[in-house]
This record gives sequence, structure tokens and C-alpha cells, in this order.
Amino acid sequence: MEMSGELSASSGHAGQSARRYPLLIILAHWLVAGGIAANLVTGWLLDDATELLDLHRSIGVLVLVFSALRLFCRFAYRKQMPDSVNETGSLQYRVEKLAHTLLYAGMVLVPLLGWLKTNAAGHVLVLFDTVELPVLMEKNRELSSLFGELHSVSAYLLAMLIGLHIAGGVAHVMMEKRNVFKRMLPF
Repeated sequence: MEMSGELSASSGHAGQSARRYPLLIILAHWLVAGGIAANLVTGWLLDDATELLDLHRSIGVLVLVFSALRLFCRFAYRKQMPDSVNETGSLQYRVEKLAHTLLYAGMVLVPLLGWLKTNAAGHVLVLFDTVELPVLMEKNRELSSLFGELHSVSAYLLAMLIGLHIAGGVAHVMMEKRNVFKRMLPF
């Protein structure tokens, strides 16, 4: 059976699963991925470089915006989405669906918690020193601390989920000879 990086016709998922994602979803995916990567790095550096805080917050807002765009596109293009490469109903399929749900939740929750933490600390969130964003809540030290902890913990969990997401793609390539990465590349 020949499997040249795409699915063979005998896999039961040929047709749609070999298709690429719609371009807007691909672009939103990589914008969110780049923003999350940048914010994980700046977040880890904040203890030693507090001057990165405004950049970290601004990138977080962009991650939130691009994540909302990605969610909108996922629903708008749901009929054009490639099928899963995992057998419907299988354990791998259920794990994939759970992982994607948790990734989407993390893409929204982590920046939202950061925004709430910023407001609860008594600060207005300003996007790249130009646009003041709405205040979601009034100053509250206890909630600021809680939101800060939740933001930090959920960011670490999101980083672990992203690692598992990448590992799953690598496993498909290495073990099943299915190059699932091609479906999400913009070129």
C-alpha cells in the first residue's frame, strides 16, 4: 500500500482527510501559534525583564482576537474542514477531539485571565501603547492574585497541550506515514 505523505484510499478517510484546511483557518492557526509562542517566552522572562509586560499584554490581546477569528472560521467553514485521520469513535479520535476543545479553551481563557488580572490589579490594558481596552472589572487585590495564579497555571497547561498536539502530529508522520502537517501549512 502506497502512502506518500497523504492517506491511501483504503484508509477509510481518504477524500476529505487528505484535503487542506481553508486558508483563513491556516492563517489564524499560525497567527495564534506565533502569538502563544511569543507570549510563553515573554511570560517566562517577566520576572527578570518587567519591561516586557506591556508587550506580553498586547500580544495576549492579539492571541484572543485571532483565537476568536479562528473559532468563527471553524464554524463558518465546518463543511470544508478535512476529516480527522483517526477512526471515528476510536480512543484516538476522542482524545483528538478533547485535545482540540481544550486547546481552544486555553487560547481564549489564558489571555482573558491575563486581562482580568491586569484590570483587577488596577491597570487599564493598552494595546501596543495606543488603544485603551475596556475595563472588565474594578480593582480587587484578592481577585488580581487569583486571576494571576489561574493565568499562570493555565498558561503552563496550554503549553503542555501544545506539546501533546505537536507530538500527536509527529506520531502520525512517524508511525502511520500520514503527513498531517501538510494540511495546516500555508504553502
